[in-house]
Amino acid sequence: MDITEWSEWYDFNSPPIVVPDCPGVYEIQTDFEFGRLRGKSTVVYIGSAAKSLRKRLIDQRCGEPSHYLSGAEKLLCEAGHSLEFRYAASSDATVARQIEAQELMRYEEEHWELPPGNSKKPRIRR
Repeated sequence: MDITEWSEWYDFNSPPIVVPDCPGVYEIQTDFEFGRLRGKSTVVYIGSAAKSLRKRLIDQRCGEPSHYLSGAEKLLCEAGHSLEFRYAASSDATVARQIEAQELMRYEEEHWELPPGNSKKPRIRR
């Protein structure tokens, strides 16, 4: 199961009007490359939204951080770094979680670790 199409990258604090109100997966990146166990990356977090990508991304904005914002994202915001996001809509919550797991697996295979904002892989219910 592959993502059919990622959106373009958007400023993390811009109004998320462009984000659909449906399940999906999203990626958050910062404005610089940082070292990983293998290679470098700008990706800070990969996540999914079971109900609404729009609501999840509104809840995670730097200007109004909530419990959804990872520790790595909070530190980057506090240090003045910019964050961007992109998303891919999915047909339902199960598909969104499967795509999230697939994207995390790809990242881990490339860098030998998860993005700094992800503490564990998602559980996939079958």
